[in-house]
Amino acid sequence: MPTYQKPPTVNDDARAIHIYREAARIISEKGFDATSMGDIAEIVDLTKGGLYYYIKGKKALLYAIMNFVLNLLEEDVIAIAREGDDPEGRLASLLAGYVRLVIDEPSSMNILVNEEEGLDAAYRPKVMERKRAFTDFLRESIVAVLERQNRMPILDPNVAAHSVLGMVHGVVLWYKSDSSIEPDDLVNQVTQLALRGLIIDPPATPDPKVTRTDVERSRPRGRHI
Repeated sequence: MPTYQKPPTVNDDARAIHIYREAARIISEKGFDATSMGDIAEIVDLTKGGLYYYIKGKKALLYAIMNFVLNLLEEDVIAIAREGDDPEGRLASLLAGYVRLVIDEPSSMNILVNEEEGLDAAYRPKVMERKRAFTDFLRESIVAVLERQNRMPILDPNVAAHSVLGMVHGVVLWYKSDSSIEPDDLVNQVTQLALRGLIIDPPATPDPKVTRTDVERSRPRGRHI
């Protein structure tokens, strides 16, 4: 069996990224327990030995998929939103970027949101810490807007943050790439729905900035699980 290699980061191995996406898709379709390493090897056109070059087992693969999409979340959503000059613009950027990520990576996001129980006990705290950091940043961004607009007594930031996340995550369940709704329109509509519940006069939906490599830019958009 080939020597196991440490899972690459988002930008350093296109083949590994392909494996993560295809594995996420089949796990989303069949369920984690019902998906075998053989199923994944077949769909990515590798032998099982070839697959083990990239990943040492199914639980490690689940962790790698979550790391993959968390890296995108931190690099392409959180980091860009932090550049915002005002609370309203920062929140708009954060939401638009997150909706775009859900549309671009539906299966991987589905894994991140719903498959924590499948993680090895050693991996779970690391994933939970990174997910919590995003939720905390979203909550802080909402608080900054509510305080600026004197709405803190009206809306609970925890309720607002988790309600927004629930709405955005729901996109994975119903959006199809062949829908009459274009991805850019969907980003705008979902972002504006969320913003109008939080901001009295919401800003226009920003265009999520592109910071990925050429490999990342070429990935399919809006693929339904």
